[in-house]
Amino acid sequence: MGDDRMNLRILFLATRPWSFIMTIVSSTIGLLFALQTINYDIILFPIVLVGLLAFHAAANMVNDLLDVRYGVDSFSSPTAKYRRHYLLTKEISVSTFLNEILFFYVIVVSITVYLTFIRGWIVPIFTAIGLFFTYAYSGEPFKFKHQPIGELSAFIVWGPLMTTGTYYVLTGNLHLSPMYASIPIGMYVALVLFANNLRDIEYDKAARVKTLAVILGKRRALSFYKYFLLSIYLSLIFLVIFRIYSAYTLIAFLTLPKAYRLVKTFYERVPEAADPLTAHLAFNFGILIILGEIINYLQSSIFY
Repeated sequence: MGDDRMNLRILFLATRPWSFIMTIVSSTIGLLFALQTINYDIILFPIVLVGLLAFHAAANMVNDLLDVRYGVDSFSSPTAKYRRHYLLTKEISVSTFLNEILFFYVIVVSITVYLTFIRGWIVPIFTAIGLFFTYAYSGEPFKFKHQPIGELSAFIVWGPLMTTGTYYVLTGNLHLSPMYASIPIGMYVALVLFANNLRDIEYDKAARVKTLAVILGKRRALSFYKYFLLSIYLSLIFLVIFRIYSAYTLIAFLTLPKAYRLVKTFYERVPEAADPLTAHLAFNFGILIILGEIINYLQSSIFY
C-alpha cells in the first residue's frame, strides 16, 4: 500500500504540477469574460479545466520525454539541478511514462469529443492546435524550443488559445475581448520560458540550441528580460484604457516591486530557479488581475 502511494506520488510529480497554475489563471480569465455575457454555461467550466490540465500534464511529459531522447536533458543539464527528472533517475520507466502520457491524451480527446457535441466543430480545432504545439515544441522536425520561436509558441497556447477556447466553450461564441485579455498572461508565460533559456545560455550554446536568449547573448538577453517584463505591465494599462479590463485589475501593479527585485537579482546572477521564480511572479500577477475582475463583476451585479 505504501509503495502504491509512493508510485502515485512520483507519477503525479512527473507531470510538473507546480506549472499548472498558469493554466488555471488563463482558463479562469476566459471564465470571467464569459460571465460578462448573457448566455453562458458555467457547468462546463470544470470539464474544460480538467481537459486543459490534462493537456498541460501531457505537454510537460512529452517535453521531458523528447528532451531525454534527443539528449537535451542529462544529469549535467541546468534543469536537472533544480528539479527531479524522473526519467533521468529511472524512477519511472519509459513505458510507464508513455502510458501516463497516453492516459492524459485520452482524457483530452474524450473531453474534446463531448464538448464537440455541445459546441460544434470549433472545439476540435482548438484542441488540434494545442496538440500540435505539444509535439512541435520539442519534437522533430519543428523543435520550437530550440529556436527563437519557443517563447511565441508558449504565448499562443497559454494566451489566446486557452483563454479564448475557454470563453468559446462556455458561451458558444468567439469574441476578441478574451483574446486581448489573454495578452499579459501569455506574455508572462513566454517570459517564464525565456528565463529558463536565459539561465541555460551556455549549456544551450554548447548543445547548438539557438534559443532567442542564445542569439541575443547574455547582456542583451538580460535587457530583453527587463523590458519585456515592463511591457507586460504596460500592456495591462492599455487594456484598461481600451476597457478590455476594468481599472480594478491595476492592483496587479502591486507585483511591480517584486518584479524589480527579480530583475535586479538576474543582473547580479541568473539563479538556477530562474523560471520558477518568474512563474511565481506571473502567478501573483494573474491572480491579482482575476481578483480585480471579480471585484468589478460583483460591483456590476450589485449596482446594476
